[in-house]
Amino acid sequence: MGVSMEDLLSRFGGLRLSGRNTQEYCALAGTAGAGSLALLGGLSLLDLQLSLLVVMRQLAQCLLLAIGGLACLQGERSSRAQLMDSFHAIVQEYFGFAMLPLGRAAAYALAALYCIGCRAAAVVEEESLVFRVVWYVCCMVASVGSAASVFGWRAARQHNQLLGVEEDIVDDAYHRSYQTAEPFDSYQPPGAS
Repeated sequence: MGVSMEDLLSRFGGLRLSGRNTQEYCALAGTAGAGSLALLGGLSLLDLQLSLLVVMRQLAQCLLLAIGGLACLQGERSSRAQLMDSFHAIVQEYFGFAMLPLGRAAAYALAALYCIGCRAAAVVEEESLVFRVVWYVCCMVASVGSAASVFGWRAARQHNQLLGVEEDIVDDAYHRSYQTAEPFDSYQPPGAS
């Protein structure tokens, strides 16, 4: 009874999957969602107004969107990478939500809803149509990235169930990466005993 992603794309979008599987499209949509968050951060910087409180709010919004987008981009990259780069540990430690597909999906969805709401609340007559179009397209791409991340999580979960891998094992492996090998206070310098 479940509808596959290929069926949805062919019915509503008229798209044909030419040699690529659904996971590649989901990864591409997730990467586009992360990039759109970073772009929304840049657009927020271009939309500064000259009131002190408004500038502080908009700078915080800009930083939050840009850092969140870059963290999710790193999470998207690390989910497909064989070797992790130096930023992986930083993102894993401080932005753990970006390492899991559902965390990225929540970040994309919350950012898209927030940006749609803040743009609707701050209707400025002088702003250009191009700016508005780019803003709302970025919000739509972030929403699609959120849906793709949820779909990717669901597909991976079904794949693990087919292989007989329990979810507790996968979650436990992720959470164990935060544990240290040995507590620091158990260290004894040589010759101290």
